[in-house]
Parts: sequence; C-alpha cells; structure tokens
Amino acid sequence: MQPNKPSVPLSSALEDYLEAIYHLEQERRIARVRDIAKRLGVKMSSVSSALKSLGARGLIEYDPHQFITLTDQGIETAKEIVRRHEVLKRFLSKVLRFDEVAAEDNACRIEHHLDPEVIDRLVKFVEFMETCPVDQTRWHEDAPQTCDECVTCLEEARKKTASRARAQKAAVKEGRTLAEIDLGSQVMIDSVTGTDELRQRLSDHQLEVGVIIEVESKDQQSGDLRLNVKGYHVTLPAREACMVRVKPI
Repeated sequence: MQPNKPSVPLSSALEDYLEAIYHLEQERRIARVRDIAKRLGVKMSSVSSALKSLGARGLIEYDPHQFITLTDQGIETAKEIVRRHEVLKRFLSKVLRFDEVAAEDNACRIEHHLDPEVIDRLVKFVEFMETCPVDQTRWHEDAPQTCDECVTCLEEARKKTASRARAQKAAVKEGRTLAEIDLGSQVMIDSVTGTDELRQRLSDHQLEVGVIIEVESKDQQSGDLRLNVKGYHVTLPAREACMVRVKPI
C-alpha cells in the first residue's frame, strides 16, 4: 500500500482525470491512456502529464507501459468526486426538473466550485426528497406548492407510512432479492447473505443494511445490475444480487 501523500487540493482538471479512470475501471476493469484521452477529448500527451501528477500524489499506480490503476486512496477520492457529481445531477433533475442532458452539463460545470458543506447539505436534501412519505416535495412548473396548515399532509403521510410498513413486512417475509427488483425502483437493503468475503466486498461498495439504492439498468444476457448507491454507480453481478435481500421504501 502506498503511503499517504501530503494533502494538496486537486485542480478541477485532475479531478476530471481521476473520475475518468474510476469510471473506466468500473466499466472495463482497466484504464489505458488512449481510453482516458478519448473519454475526456484531450491529447494523449496531456493525459500522460496528468497521470504523472496523480501518481506523485499517491492516487494512482502509473507506468507508461502498463495499465493505470487507482490506489486505495485514489479510489476513496474518486468515489467522493463521483458522489458529488451525481448528487448535483440528481438535484438538478429531480428537484429543479431539468432534463438529463441539461442536468449532466450543468453538474459538470458547477461541481468544482461548491464547498464541501454545500454538497453535504444537498446530499441530505436529495435523500429527504427520495424518502419523504408524502410523495416528496411537490414542485410545479410555475411555482412551488405551499399551504397554510399541515393536517392534510400529515394524515396522508400517516397512511402512506402504514402502507409502506405493510409492504416492507411482506417483502421481507417473501425474501425478495435485489435480482428481482424492477428497473427504476428504489429499495432499501434488509440483509446480505453469503460468505464473509462477499459481505466485505459489498460493504466496500457501501451495499450495507439500511442503504437506499436505485436499480438503473440490467444486462439482458448476464442479469448483471447497474446500481446507483449514494450517488455513484456500481455494477453488481447477478449471482451477488441474489444474495442481497431488499424491501421497498
């Protein structure tokens, strides 16, 4: 394991390189200079210079004649960068109702300029939006909906909470696994079976009891799932998805 390097803030450009390497490793298991250049639309010479800087900071293992791999420190840093980007994108699309293209474009442009405290508060707000029992915060195109008293909403929340509790109890009793969940659904992890090694591997991806995840896509042939976990993407093999029991939220 590489020793920790002095903590020097990354430039926005280096963050982009680290994020690109992370996504390439997730998608293809490996990252190469030409793949990074193609993904970011830059020259290979620019990539080589950036990789030397990331290597000097202890974030990647870099040899010009081998594949690029993230160190443990690099993985944690990249996850935080990806999480920040995804939270911004979700906020723009789910709360402010921008389409996916506009949300992606604007998230890319503003993610490097917000303080960590702002990101943390956005995370909490977006998670509230996703779990609020009263159909989330209602937002209309012209103006946000407001009301003078809370009795109606509280009664509706009570009914929905009771309904959710019944659905969760039924799901747990039936032993529904992540492999059986429909695309686009959001669920909460109830338990994880299998070996200690599997549970640890899932935990490394934050797939733990109580975590809310969204099923984004499913490979038609292999059954492998692409998940959104706390704002970043995880690919989970079908055989491992069968080991994760879930309940609706």
